[in-house]
Amino acid sequence: MEAQIIRVADEYDAIVTKRQYTTHVNISETLKDLIKDAKPDPKFVALDYLSQNSKVGKINKRVLKVLFKVVIDDILYEISCLYEYLDYLKENIKRLDLICKYANKMNEAKTDKKKSYYKEGMKLLFQADENFDNYIQVFEDYKNALQFRSERVDRLYKEIKIIKKLEI
Repeated sequence: MEAQIIRVADEYDAIVTKRQYTTHVNISETLKDLIKDAKPDPKFVALDYLSQNSKVGKINKRVLKVLFKVVIDDILYEISCLYEYLDYLKENIKRLDLICKYANKMNEAKTDKKKSYYKEGMKLLFQADENFDNYIQVFEDYKNALQFRSERVDRLYKEIKIIKKLEI
């Protein structure tokens, strides 16, 4: 049983891991390939093993079912980490949005005292390596990161739905 578990885990890892000579493979597609290996193919069963192996595939189905659970748990963990990062991005977007509002008010201000007031407010909101020259680019970068990570969460949830529908 231990050897079967290691075999399935190794085969799964070999298929989904991105390497310099191959690209990352979709997780549900990988699981579909493993399901094919779990189902017997009578054409390739040797005659002397036909009676004992005719109902057994190359991969143990119980091990494969456990792999499905592990994969789903792993995806859910990735989603939870992404949610923490999304919260971080949202907080920074809110802060940078406030900086942009202060900048607009500073530009609309009539007196130097008001302009200085909003400029100081902006300085207080800046974080490491942010300044008057780059805050707009940082703001755009955060918004793009939020969109990209949100789409990633959606794709991961779709992946879980596909995996749950797979039949072993």
